Amino acid sequence: MVGAMPVNVIPKFYNGTMNSHNGIEENQNEIKVNIGSRIKCGEEFGTVKFIGEISGYKGIWYGVEWDDAARGKHDGSVDGVQYFKTSRPGAGSFVRPNKISPLKTCADAIRRYYGDREDETVAAHRRTVINEWKREMGAPFIEMVGFEKIHQKQKFDRLQEICVNDQNVSKAGDVAALCPNARSLDLSSNLFSGWREIINLSSQLPDLHELDVSKNRMVIDFPEQTLTQLSVHFKTLEKLNLSVCNYEWQDILVLSHLWPKITELIAAYNRITKITDPGISLRSLTVLRLDGNPISSWYEVLNIGRLRLKVLSLNDCFIEEIRFGDGGESGDDDEAKVDVFEHLEWRSLKYGIPDDSLLVKQSKIMTLTSQLLEVTLKDENGKTFKKKFPSTMAVQKLITLAQRLFSKFGHHGKPTLLLLDEQMEGAEIILDNNMKDLAYFSIKNGDTILVRF
Repeated sequence: MVGAMPVNVIPKFYNGTMNSHNGIEENQNEIKVNIGSRIKCGEEFGTVKFIGEISGYKGIWYGVEWDDAARGKHDGSVDGVQYFKTSRPGAGSFVRPNKISPLKTCADAIRRYYGDREDETVAAHRRTVINEWKREMGAPFIEMVGFEKIHQKQKFDRLQEICVNDQNVSKAGDVAALCPNARSLDLSSNLFSGWREIINLSSQLPDLHELDVSKNRMVIDFPEQTLTQLSVHFKTLEKLNLSVCNYEWQDILVLSHLWPKITELIAAYNRITKITDPGISLRSLTVLRLDGNPISSWYEVLNIGRLRLKVLSLNDCFIEEIRFGDGGESGDDDEAKVDVFEHLEWRSLKYGIPDDSLLVKQSKIMTLTSQLLEVTLKDENGKTFKKKFPSTMAVQKLITLAQRLFSKFGHHGKPTLLLLDEQMEGAEIILDNNMKDLAYFSIKNGDTILVRF
């Protein structure tokens, strides 16, 4: 027996455009492309350097410098006329506006991605509640206009971990009204061109603890003093991923004024070669991952030795040797050098390690390639792909890849991934947290993942 209809689901009428399949209000405003905008064409990312006409060719063209220089054809010149300049030879080309993917707001991406995901049990219960209420009202044909919108809002309100990876997002949109309780936000592989929109997003999420903006090439569009003032919008942020953002160490120090309280920073595969003493910046940092940067000297790393690091990761860098001290007889210099990293677990280097520990050559085994997991992706029809992935790869990224791989076999929509546990006679373990990496689910070399559409 169902009592009176709850106030928050009383049918109401709403103005505005509604999505026909899920009742979600859509933003129909097209985001304009400008000079400096980030764009995507097919699978390639680039930066717009020119918008206009080209002599001898009809219509408007975008002059683009591609992240992958191999995608380019020239340096911005056509028939002897220089329309724009590229930072790398041959990285530029022209494309028509209709060839690029439409830009989205983060709010729209969240609506589309999470709005299409409905728990059937919840949906069935809601339909039961509505039908019983209709019977009590004696109005079986009443239309619940606006009910879906209220339900969707309630569902978004519960979102705490949000992933909109690779969704062509370039603007913030109104996320405060959509998912104000978000604690973790993955914005990786999108089209943000500067930090202005990232700050806009963070200012709307007062409980944001984790932020992933990896694989976005964003200019620093505020002076340091302004960044310090804007740090109020990152006061709860603890973990930040800046991997593959094309930054140097100095860029990171400038940006660090925004997030003075972060404890974990991932800045892998950037352009870091020189490392300077961070001074008063990054003083709360305990985890720093600089894997894949072209750091060639261990002495650069010693410049961050006063940070209270517990984890320092330098896999796949160009460091050929790790040396403490200058090899003097007293050994005092050796102890002093180790002491700069006194919070790391390798403090045991200071005592009891064989004599040649003062010169530790980097093992070629400790490269990114050797840390890849070979995994078999299999659909329910037996089609398989063998691929290698880093254990740090997020489940969401694996979902995106699986969707692309199996689309050629007629599969559509977003799949569910299930780890087949051979030790438990083929038991299926659902990978149910898109923000977590493969290591979180204890995926190991040789495992099989079922891709269910």
